[in-house]
Amino acid sequence: LIAVAFSLYVKPIMVIYRPLDNPILDELVKYVRSSTGNIPLASAHAMRPMIRHLKKNDMIGLLVDQNVAWQEGVFVDYFGRPACTTDGLALLAMHTEAAVLPSYLVRKENGRYRLVFEEELQLVRTGDRNSDAKINTQMITKKIEDVVRRYPDQWLWIHQRWKTKACQARWQ
Repeated sequence: LIAVAFSLYVKPIMVIYRPLDNPILDELVKYVRSSTGNIPLASAHAMRPMIRHLKKNDMIGLLVDQNVAWQEGVFVDYFGRPACTTDGLALLAMHTEAAVLPSYLVRKENGRYRLVFEEELQLVRTGDRNSDAKINTQMITKKIEDVVRRYPDQWLWIHQRWKTKACQARWQ
């Protein structure tokens, strides 16, 4: 819903997603995401198109609270547990100097939604790419955790957020 709301109230965005395993459902979700002008882009090999999109001063929507394989992310704290998290948003923002604006929908008692924009996150840029990526990914993840804590009744997640274990990374 947030991608549709964003495109209607602000402007269409590039929406990065992981294709669903079921091709019929995947086509349905792509249709909904693009029905208001958004550009859906599968996450595999998306970095260059995202950079080009940002260079045109366009916006990108990313969901970064998903588990990734140990070689695709960094372990950061999420609700007191290590969670393997993509550092792609942090790396992209550091490379392009694009603003990171947390946004989310809040369901109101009347069944309607409020689109919320938080202040721009002030990313750390010390010049140590790996360290900065991890610190910034932790900052982004903490922001997500704060929102979930504020609206716990609205957090629906069927994805295995803590699937990748830190011990897997050590033995690979």
